[in-house]
Amino acid sequence: MDSIIYISPSRSSFVRKDIDFLSKRYRVLSPDHNWKNKGALVFTFLKQAFFLLSYIRTSKAIVVMFGGYWAFLPALLGRVFNTPVFIILGGTDCVSFPALNYGNLRKPLLRTVIGWSYSLSSKLIPVDDSLVKQHYSYSHRYPYPEQGFMSFFPNLKTPHHVIYNGFDSNQFISPKEPKELNSFICVASVDSIMRYTLKGIDLIVELANTFKQCKFKVIGVSDELNKRVNPNLENLEFISFIDQTALVSYLQDSEFYLQLSISEGFPNALCEAMLCGCIPIGSGVGAIPKIIGETGFVISSDKIMELCDTFQRILSLSSEERLEKGAGARQRIITEFDIKKRESEFFQLVEHG
Repeated sequence: MDSIIYISPSRSSFVRKDIDFLSKRYRVLSPDHNWKNKGALVFTFLKQAFFLLSYIRTSKAIVVMFGGYWAFLPALLGRVFNTPVFIILGGTDCVSFPALNYGNLRKPLLRTVIGWSYSLSSKLIPVDDSLVKQHYSYSHRYPYPEQGFMSFFPNLKTPHHVIYNGFDSNQFISPKEPKELNSFICVASVDSIMRYTLKGIDLIVELANTFKQCKFKVIGVSDELNKRVNPNLENLEFISFIDQTALVSYLQDSEFYLQLSISEGFPNALCEAMLCGCIPIGSGVGAIPKIIGETGFVISSDKIMELCDTFQRILSLSSEERLEKGAGARQRIITEFDIKKRESEFFQLVEHG
């Protein structure tokens, strides 16, 4: 069995999904290096170099999740040893929002290292076309009109090929019972004020304040941040991190899903919620409009008045329309973003470049 190397900064759920399907055909070698400790960065580079030099000669390809410091040595040594290197671009590695303190490309040194990595790699694999180049107009609070890696590296010659994220419809299913009326949910890892704003949780708080007849849940807020920002509204609940079984249960109970992010690549939680029959409501950034299609509502601006106007239309939906949209949301993910599609395209990529 051929080997491939899979490099990532963490073992997130989407990383594990990639490794799972790649393991059907290849022996996947994936080191567990700590890239969060910036004080030990030199030591981490040395560990990574030793690992790569031990296995690169016998590996068919190197796959890297996200552009970052961890992508540089794989790209460089891949070029030296003539081993194909494919960097998956997920979102933060393609944008810069300095006032929000978000985006890897806002940091000069990291941006330089990422640029080198992209130029040395064999092919870039963004999860959506919006990460290549886009005119950004959603947030009036953080107006940075040009985003996408080609906006920051206009002379980059490395080819790119978009491969969407994929989902298993058997893991996320619609409930048989009716959903709770006018219930809204958001799932996001929120452990700082930056991520609280980035994921649009501040807007959800304003919605909860305005629409008292609706119930809102935000899953993934750390206990520490919860103590600092929870407005203690009767119709809004902040919930800490939960396992997948509990998450599916929450999604199955909710009528609507909120993805009001200022910036996104290809949000997995949105797709998982749609598979559970949630009607999607999302900001017009990244892949969100493409994911939602005609099955839900896309917000073109983060101005609260526009969001409230859209909510009035949402709440006027009949029960029949809600059932139809929820069923349509699930079918859209099954049809357009099945895990088998990502699996097939990755096997084609590794075999033929």
